[in-house]
Amino acid sequence: MTITANIPGMQSNAMTPLFSDTGRLLAWLLPADVLDMPWQSNPLQCSGRTVPEQCQNSGMFTDYQSARIQQDALLPFVHYYTELKFLVDQLFPSRKKRNIMANEEPKGVSAERMATDPNFERTRENAAEFAAAGKAAYLLRSIFRDVTVYAKDKITQARLLTVCKRVLSTDGVSNRGERSVANGDHLQFKNFNFNGRAGIRDTLYVRCPVTIDRVTGKATVAIPSFVPKTMVQAAKGTTHYKIVAGASAINFNTGDSSFMRAETGHLPWDQLPTAAANLVLDFPPNSPDTVFVALCVEFTQQTNGQYYPLKTGRSNAATIVAVDQP
Repeated sequence: MTITANIPGMQSNAMTPLFSDTGRLLAWLLPADVLDMPWQSNPLQCSGRTVPEQCQNSGMFTDYQSARIQQDALLPFVHYYTELKFLVDQLFPSRKKRNIMANEEPKGVSAERMATDPNFERTRENAAEFAAAGKAAYLLRSIFRDVTVYAKDKITQARLLTVCKRVLSTDGVSNRGERSVANGDHLQFKNFNFNGRAGIRDTLYVRCPVTIDRVTGKATVAIPSFVPKTMVQAAKGTTHYKIVAGASAINFNTGDSSFMRAETGHLPWDQLPTAAANLVLDFPPNSPDTVFVALCVEFTQQTNGQYYPLKTGRSNAATIVAVDQP
């Protein structure tokens, strides 16, 4: 509940201070053109409610009472505004639709000062490196989107950003504020789980060795024979699954990359041993960029000959299993 006070002789919405039950001024509403008018008005009077005692004792209302005794005395708007500063610290008018509301002056450092003040040099350096890490995290996540569409969580970007900042901090050749993920230790990305609730080691218990031949531009994922019911932690309702691999050569400086995907096809989740298989992934031969290989397990349910993906975040897993940095 609030208490309003209006200026006599003006419309009810001409100038409206809003008080709380404790007497603190919450806001002062003015029409859009009020500051352009030559303000001379009668003192404030309360409309329909009693002003709390602490407001009655303020200098503003004391002047109002004096002005009422002297009928010819007028208090200018500047006087009201000065008294408002006494009640609610320093105020400034800001436009909001057709009204001007008195609000507290925004606190903090301005963007211009942040960009030019020598005292914030370290802050600018940290901001530049944070932006570089964020760009690298987004690039890596976008490249492997094809194999992580069902294997991710709500904070994948935030977790990947944390790793990118750790990689950036290993850059030993660039100056502070100019360090980049490209010059860092990319082995930090190995074993990163795109889905924080399920990693490849928590879903696929068989180990799949990965070999990377930079000369020929081939990455091979060797999948041995295994019993699915024993070696695969499947999601509820699973009838089939497939193992998916993706490889990419990424240049974090330019943002250029290559990507290839390979998969086993739909395999029944049963007690019969699977046949050994190799997933071969191509990337540019003799590439000077870092090669990443991700391995993913997707679960499906077969109904009337159709395979429907189980979009469960608790079991679908995708992990960077190999990193080769030149």
